[in-house]
Amino acid sequence: MNKIIENIKTYLTENDVDAYIIPSYENNNELTLKILGRKMLTRKLFLIIPKEEKPYLITHSIDKLFLQDQSDFDLKVYNTYKEMLDLEKQSFEHYKTIIMDISENGLLPKVSLADYGTVKFIADLNINIKSSADLLVYNNCRLNKTNYKSMQEACELNLMIKDEAFNKIKEDILTIGYSDEYRIQQFIVKRYQENNMFFDEAPIVSVNLNASNPHYGPSESKRSRINKGDVVLIDMWAKLNDEDAIYSDITWMGEVSETISSKVNERFLILRHAVDKAVLFLKSELKKRRVEGYEVDRLIRDEINKTIYGPYFTHRTGHSIFNDLSPHGQGTNIDDYESKDTRAIIKNIAFSLEPGIYYKDFGMRLETDVYIDDNFEPVLVGGHQNEVIAILK
Repeated sequence: MNKIIENIKTYLTENDVDAYIIPSYENNNELTLKILGRKMLTRKLFLIIPKEEKPYLITHSIDKLFLQDQSDFDLKVYNTYKEMLDLEKQSFEHYKTIIMDISENGLLPKVSLADYGTVKFIADLNINIKSSADLLVYNNCRLNKTNYKSMQEACELNLMIKDEAFNKIKEDILTIGYSDEYRIQQFIVKRYQENNMFFDEAPIVSVNLNASNPHYGPSESKRSRINKGDVVLIDMWAKLNDEDAIYSDITWMGEVSETISSKVNERFLILRHAVDKAVLFLKSELKKRRVEGYEVDRLIRDEINKTIYGPYFTHRTGHSIFNDLSPHGQGTNIDDYESKDTRAIIKNIAFSLEPGIYYKDFGMRLETDVYIDDNFEPVLVGGHQNEVIAILK
């Protein structure tokens, strides 16, 4: 039996759930793609994994041809929509509790894939429907040893190139009197290419007020100079150029000076202490109980809210990291702001911690990558910035 199916059945048994029901249309569900492979499926499909019985597919007769090789599944075939609804009713009505790809109030977009009409139809059969959110993290987002090794290597390269980028700013200042956001961005891009690293978008290099826009990025036509006294934010993400590779996603702060100004240091310490507190919380609590993503966001946010800068932290604290095309994975986010992420923080997942302060004079963000190891220990794979880089020191 497919390993994914085995994992799902184990989860269903451990959580006393009768079945996992996945409606899909034209390969629009990533899990069905992983299980069935990409096929020419043009009609509505249901993939059902019961706790005890053999998994089965409810499929249109036209698509049956492309599913006959699926030995792990029985096929239930329909022609008309009335036949499809009858098959749903006959197949599902003995279930008491199922899970589907839904989330409370639709706040987890990467989970909320099941359409309203299907969910309502099944609910009207007096079936209790729960979210598949925790199952998807367990099944889709855990790093294996190869994944984790690639993440470690990507972080080592990223940290090295980060140092080179700040040194490049210093070199520019000392030789021509200024540097440039786009110039430094393209320097990082070149170093990624030289190290055979993959990235979906060019890194963020921003100075002063530009850094108060979390997703500001320079371009050839829109950029700012980097001068003495400026505050510089560098947010950079890339992975090894390999199918199983995991991203490194880090943000470090510097000031173009020999010593760090008190205002810059004050805000930096607020963010650093908040991250430190979150790491200690994870070290303490993960071994004792279920910890959910929103709890870590709330702890960090509460620390920043103790200062005048609370209203200027305007995004979630962190995002899942896995081997997607972008550094934003499908797993547990560190979020009690944009959503209330009640998914568990489990072993072998990775996520970012990246609180920020986006004030009226300059912006600041710290970001590292956290991996939860087999002993529920949080490992800061992306390093941990202890002080602002004095670029001209």
